[in-house]
Amino acid sequence: MTKNNKKNKKIDKTKELENELQNKLQTELENQEIKELKKEKEKLERKLKEQEEITKNTQLQYLTLKNDFNSFTNRVKEQEKKMKDEIFENIILKLLPTIELMMLSYDTLPDEFKNHKWTEWLSILHKKILSLLDELNISIIPTIWEEVNEEKHEIIWTKPWDKKNKWKIVAEVKKWYIIKYPDKDKILQPAKVLIWE
Repeated sequence: MTKNNKKNKKIDKTKELENELQNKLQTELENQEIKELKKEKEKLERKLKEQEEITKNTQLQYLTLKNDFNSFTNRVKEQEKKMKDEIFENIILKLLPTIELMMLSYDTLPDEFKNHKWTEWLSILHKKILSLLDELNISIIPTIWEEVNEEKHEIIWTKPWDKKNKWKIVAEVKKWYIIKYPDKDKILQPAKVLIWE
């Protein structure tokens, strides 16, 4: 082997070692970068999880608030309706004595005067009152010859016993009024009645 050959081999060997060393360095650098990238990735994943948790909690809070607000709105609407109904009922209850007096003046008018010109206004007033009550969903329920019901009738006087009609209503002193609401009927004023005993 010649000296040049040996020298060339040494140079080749050195270059090979140099390449190997450079490859190792390159690999280590890449490994270091990968480690740093992995750390960064883990950090970002943790932040993402935190943000997802915050978003989830925020959505839950939003839904809870929305439900609470809807419940509150419904309660307010119910209370408003209840107050309106109570005010309406109180007004009607205050007007009922006057309404009954006007109707009684027509009902007690003798038949021969019902079509007379001087009493014509009573007939018109009677029709208007009945029409108004109907518009307001207020009904007058007849009670004569009905059986007594303590929720609907208030007994104010009794006549001597009649075997056939015991506990039947024979006369009304005050009429029985109910208000018809969409969901139920409500007794506005129970009837004051006379019964057979």
